[in-house]
Amino acid sequence: MDTFIIIITTYFLIFTLRYLIFSFSGFGLISLLPANRKIQEDKKVTRMQKIRELKHSLIAAIPTSIIISAVTYLGYLGLNMMYFDISQYGYLWFVGQIVILIILADIWFYFVHRMMHSKKIFRHTHKLHHLSTDPTPFATNSVHTFEAIMDIGFLVIASFLIPLHPFALFITITIALMWSTIAHLGYEILPRNLFFIGKYLNLPTYHNHHHKTFKYNFGFYTTILDRVFGTLHPESDKTLKEKSLIKIFQVKL
Repeated sequence: MDTFIIIITTYFLIFTLRYLIFSFSGFGLISLLPANRKIQEDKKVTRMQKIRELKHSLIAAIPTSIIISAVTYLGYLGLNMMYFDISQYGYLWFVGQIVILIILADIWFYFVHRMMHSKKIFRHTHKLHHLSTDPTPFATNSVHTFEAIMDIGFLVIASFLIPLHPFALFITITIALMWSTIAHLGYEILPRNLFFIGKYLNLPTYHNHHHKTFKYNFGFYTTILDRVFGTLHPESDKTLKEKSLIKIFQVKL
Protein backbone atom coordinates (compact mmCIF):
# COMPACT_ATOMS: atom_id res chain seq x y z
CA MET A 1 0.00 0.00 0.00
CA ASP A 2 2.87 2.40 0.74
CA THR A 3 4.14 1.84 -2.80
CA PHE A 4 0.70 2.68 -4.22
CA ILE A 5 0.52 5.94 -2.21
CA ILE A 6 3.98 6.92 -3.43
CA ILE A 7 2.96 6.24 -7.04
CA ILE A 8 -0.25 8.31 -6.68
CA THR A 9 1.58 11.23 -5.08
CA THR A 10 4.29 11.17 -7.73
CA TYR A 11 1.82 11.05 -10.61
CA PHE A 12 -0.32 13.84 -9.12
CA LEU A 13 2.66 16.16 -8.68
CA ILE A 14 3.92 15.40 -12.19
CA PHE A 15 0.47 15.82 -13.77
CA THR A 16 -0.12 19.10 -11.94
CA LEU A 17 3.29 20.55 -12.79
CA ARG A 18 2.98 19.48 -16.41
CA TYR A 19 -0.49 21.02 -16.68
CA LEU A 20 0.72 24.33 -15.25
CA ILE A 21 3.75 24.41 -17.57
CA PHE A 22 1.64 23.74 -20.67
CA SER A 23 -1.13 26.14 -19.64
CA PHE A 24 1.15 29.09 -18.93
CA SER A 25 3.15 28.30 -22.07
CA GLY A 26 -0.15 28.45 -23.97
CA PHE A 27 -0.90 31.89 -22.54
CA GLY A 28 2.63 32.95 -23.42
CA LEU A 29 2.12 31.81 -27.01
CA ILE A 30 -1.19 33.59 -27.56
CA SER A 31 0.27 36.79 -26.13
CA LEU A 32 2.58 36.81 -29.17
CA LEU A 33 -0.20 36.25 -31.71
CA PRO A 34 -2.06 39.05 -33.52
CA ALA A 35 -5.56 39.78 -32.18
CA ASN A 36 -7.22 38.80 -35.46
CA ARG A 37 -5.92 35.25 -35.02
CA LYS A 38 -8.47 34.95 -32.19
CA ILE A 39 -11.27 32.66 -33.31
CA GLN A 40 -14.10 34.36 -31.40
CA GLU A 41 -12.89 37.93 -31.78
CA ASP A 42 -16.00 39.40 -30.15
CA LYS A 43 -15.59 37.36 -26.94
CA LYS A 44 -13.86 38.57 -23.78
CA VAL A 45 -12.45 35.99 -21.37
CA THR A 46 -13.05 36.92 -17.73
CA ARG A 47 -10.77 36.41 -14.75
CA MET A 48 -13.46 34.29 -13.06
CA GLN A 49 -13.56 31.96 -16.07
CA LYS A 50 -9.80 31.40 -15.82
CA ILE A 51 -10.04 30.72 -12.07
CA ARG A 52 -12.86 28.21 -12.62
CA GLU A 53 -10.95 26.42 -15.37
CA LEU A 54 -7.79 26.26 -13.28
CA LYS A 55 -9.61 24.98 -10.19
CA HIS A 56 -11.45 22.17 -11.96
CA SER A 57 -8.39 21.16 -13.94
CA LEU A 58 -6.43 20.69 -10.72
CA ILE A 59 -9.32 18.72 -9.18
CA ALA A 60 -9.50 16.47 -12.27
CA ALA A 61 -5.82 15.59 -11.81
CA ILE A 62 -6.78 13.58 -8.70
CA PRO A 63 -8.89 10.81 -10.34
CA THR A 64 -6.51 10.73 -13.30
CA SER A 65 -3.55 10.20 -10.97
CA ILE A 66 -5.37 7.47 -9.04
CA ILE A 67 -6.33 5.52 -12.17
CA ILE A 68 -2.91 5.72 -13.85
CA SER A 69 -1.32 4.79 -10.52
CA ALA A 70 -3.65 1.79 -10.22
CA VAL A 71 -2.71 0.64 -13.73
CA THR A 72 0.99 0.98 -12.89
CA TYR A 73 0.60 -0.75 -9.52
CA LEU A 74 -1.30 -3.67 -11.08
CA GLY A 75 1.65 -4.03 -13.44
CA TYR A 76 4.00 -3.99 -10.46
CA LEU A 77 1.94 -6.88 -9.02
CA GLY A 78 1.94 -8.70 -12.36
CA LEU A 79 -1.84 -8.42 -12.78
CA ASN A 80 -1.90 -6.72 -16.17
CA MET A 81 0.43 -6.44 -19.18
CA MET A 82 2.51 -3.52 -17.92
CA TYR A 83 6.25 -4.17 -18.08
CA PHE A 84 9.19 -2.21 -16.69
CA ASP A 85 12.23 -3.26 -18.72
CA ILE A 86 12.26 -1.65 -22.18
CA SER A 87 14.63 -4.32 -23.50
CA GLN A 88 11.95 -6.95 -22.83
CA TYR A 89 10.09 -5.91 -26.00
CA GLY A 90 12.63 -3.60 -27.61
CA TYR A 91 12.60 0.03 -28.67
CA LEU A 92 10.54 -0.60 -31.81
CA TRP A 93 7.60 -1.76 -29.70
CA PHE A 94 8.21 1.05 -27.21
CA VAL A 95 7.57 3.57 -30.01
CA GLY A 96 4.87 1.38 -31.56
CA GLN A 97 2.75 1.29 -28.41
CA ILE A 98 2.78 5.09 -28.24
CA VAL A 99 1.55 5.32 -31.84
CA ILE A 100 -1.16 2.73 -31.14
CA LEU A 101 -2.31 4.57 -28.01
CA ILE A 102 -2.52 7.88 -29.89
CA ILE A 103 -4.70 6.28 -32.58
CA LEU A 104 -6.86 4.59 -29.94
CA ALA A 105 -7.19 7.88 -28.06
CA ASP A 106 -8.56 9.66 -31.13
CA ILE A 107 -11.16 6.94 -31.73
CA TRP A 108 -12.07 6.50 -28.05
CA PHE A 109 -12.41 10.21 -27.38
CA TYR A 110 -14.65 10.82 -30.39
CA PHE A 111 -17.27 8.30 -29.29
CA VAL A 112 -16.99 9.04 -25.55
CA HIS A 113 -17.27 12.75 -26.36
CA ARG A 114 -20.44 12.21 -28.35
CA MET A 115 -21.82 10.15 -25.48
CA MET A 116 -21.01 13.02 -23.11
CA HIS A 117 -23.25 15.24 -25.22
CA SER A 118 -26.33 13.05 -24.73
CA LYS A 119 -28.88 15.09 -22.76
CA LYS A 120 -28.92 12.98 -19.59
CA ILE A 121 -25.14 12.76 -19.26
CA PHE A 122 -24.31 16.29 -20.45
CA ARG A 123 -26.18 18.20 -17.76
CA HIS A 124 -24.59 16.15 -14.96
CA THR A 125 -21.01 15.99 -16.24
CA HIS A 126 -19.81 17.53 -19.51
CA LYS A 127 -21.70 20.77 -18.91
CA LEU A 128 -18.89 21.79 -16.55
CA HIS A 129 -16.37 21.83 -19.39
CA HIS A 130 -18.76 23.75 -21.62
CA LEU A 131 -19.20 26.58 -19.14
CA SER A 132 -16.29 27.96 -21.16
CA THR A 133 -17.85 28.82 -24.53
CA ASP A 134 -14.58 30.53 -25.48
CA PRO A 135 -11.99 28.40 -23.65
CA THR A 136 -8.47 29.30 -22.57
CA PRO A 137 -5.41 27.05 -22.04
CA PHE A 138 -6.57 26.60 -18.42
CA ALA A 139 -9.65 24.72 -19.72
CA THR A 140 -7.56 21.79 -20.90
CA ASN A 141 -8.47 19.52 -17.97
CA SER A 142 -11.45 21.44 -16.62
CA VAL A 143 -13.79 18.47 -16.57
CA HIS A 144 -16.11 16.58 -14.22
CA THR A 145 -14.60 13.64 -12.32
CA PHE A 146 -16.68 11.14 -14.31
CA GLU A 147 -15.41 12.62 -17.56
CA ALA A 148 -11.80 12.58 -16.35
CA ILE A 149 -12.18 8.85 -15.67
CA MET A 150 -13.87 8.13 -19.00
CA ASP A 151 -11.25 10.06 -20.97
CA ILE A 152 -8.48 7.67 -19.91
CA GLY A 153 -10.62 4.53 -19.81
CA PHE A 154 -9.00 3.21 -22.97
CA LEU A 155 -5.60 3.18 -21.23
CA VAL A 156 -6.96 0.89 -18.52
CA ILE A 157 -8.38 -1.48 -21.13
CA ALA A 158 -5.18 -1.36 -23.20
CA SER A 159 -3.06 -2.28 -20.16
CA PHE A 160 -4.77 -5.69 -20.10
CA LEU A 161 -4.52 -6.28 -23.85
CA ILE A 162 -1.06 -5.14 -24.99
CA PRO A 163 2.34 -4.75 -23.29
CA LEU A 164 2.67 -1.18 -22.01
CA HIS A 165 5.68 0.49 -20.47
CA PRO A 166 5.02 3.18 -17.79
CA PHE A 167 7.22 5.69 -19.59
CA ALA A 168 5.34 5.09 -22.86
CA LEU A 169 2.15 5.74 -20.90
CA PHE A 170 3.67 8.93 -19.52
CA ILE A 171 4.67 10.11 -23.01
CA THR A 172 1.21 9.33 -24.38
CA ILE A 173 -0.53 11.34 -21.66
CA THR A 174 1.95 14.19 -22.07
CA ILE A 175 1.27 14.36 -25.81
CA ALA A 176 -2.48 14.32 -25.11
CA LEU A 177 -2.19 17.18 -22.62
CA MET A 178 -0.05 19.22 -25.00
CA TRP A 179 -2.50 18.68 -27.86
CA SER A 180 -5.48 19.53 -25.66
CA THR A 181 -3.76 22.74 -24.57
CA ILE A 182 -3.29 23.70 -28.21
CA ALA A 183 -6.94 22.92 -28.98
CA HIS A 184 -8.06 25.24 -26.17
CA LEU A 185 -5.87 28.22 -27.10
CA GLY A 186 -8.75 30.18 -28.60
CA TYR A 187 -6.33 31.44 -31.26
CA GLU A 188 -5.45 29.68 -34.51
CA ILE A 189 -1.77 28.75 -34.86
CA LEU A 190 -1.77 27.00 -38.24
CA PRO A 191 0.86 28.63 -40.51
CA ARG A 192 -0.24 29.84 -43.94
CA ASN A 193 -0.09 27.35 -46.83
CA LEU A 194 -0.58 24.35 -44.53
CA PHE A 195 -4.38 24.21 -44.72
CA PHE A 196 -4.27 21.04 -46.83
CA ILE A 197 -2.78 19.24 -43.80
CA GLY A 198 -4.27 21.32 -41.01
CA LYS A 199 -7.87 20.62 -41.96
CA TYR A 200 -7.41 17.01 -40.85
CA LEU A 201 -6.06 18.00 -37.42
CA ASN A 202 -8.22 19.09 -34.50
CA LEU A 203 -6.68 22.55 -34.34
CA PRO A 204 -7.95 25.45 -32.18
CA THR A 205 -10.51 26.55 -34.79
CA TYR A 206 -12.26 23.19 -34.80
CA HIS A 207 -12.36 22.76 -31.04
CA ASN A 208 -13.33 26.38 -30.46
CA HIS A 209 -16.31 25.89 -32.76
CA HIS A 210 -17.23 22.86 -30.67
CA HIS A 211 -17.25 24.99 -27.50
CA LYS A 212 -19.24 27.69 -29.27
CA THR A 213 -21.98 25.44 -30.69
CA PHE A 214 -21.84 22.17 -28.63
CA LYS A 215 -23.04 20.30 -31.75
CA TYR A 216 -19.98 19.69 -33.91
CA ASN A 217 -16.30 18.73 -33.93
CA PHE A 218 -16.02 15.91 -31.38
CA GLY A 219 -12.55 14.69 -32.38
CA PHE A 220 -9.40 14.88 -30.28
CA TYR A 221 -6.27 14.66 -32.44
CA THR A 222 -7.94 14.72 -35.84
CA THR A 223 -11.12 15.73 -37.63
CA ILE A 224 -11.22 12.46 -39.57
CA LEU A 225 -14.09 10.85 -37.65
CA ASP A 226 -16.03 14.12 -37.71
CA ARG A 227 -15.72 14.08 -41.49
CA VAL A 228 -16.67 10.39 -41.70
CA PHE A 229 -19.74 10.70 -39.44
CA GLY A 230 -20.89 14.13 -40.64
CA THR A 231 -20.29 16.00 -37.38
CA LEU A 232 -17.87 18.60 -38.74
CA HIS A 233 -18.99 22.20 -38.27
CA PRO A 234 -19.92 23.55 -41.74
CA GLU A 235 -17.89 26.75 -41.22
CA SER A 236 -14.77 25.27 -39.59
CA ASP A 237 -12.76 24.61 -42.74
CA LYS A 238 -13.51 28.10 -44.06
CA THR A 239 -12.60 29.77 -40.77
CA LEU A 240 -9.37 27.77 -40.47
CA LYS A 241 -8.35 28.76 -43.98
CA GLU A 242 -9.07 32.45 -43.30
CA LYS A 243 -7.23 32.49 -39.97
CA SER A 244 -4.24 30.60 -41.35
CA LEU A 245 -3.71 33.30 -43.98
CA ILE A 246 -3.03 35.88 -41.25
CA LYS A 247 0.64 36.30 -40.41
CA ILE A 248 1.40 34.54 -37.14
CA PHE A 249 4.03 36.99 -35.94
CA GLN A 250 3.61 40.52 -37.22
CA VAL A 251 6.91 42.30 -36.66
CA LYS A 252 6.87 46.10 -36.79
CA LEU A 253 9.99 47.65 -38.33
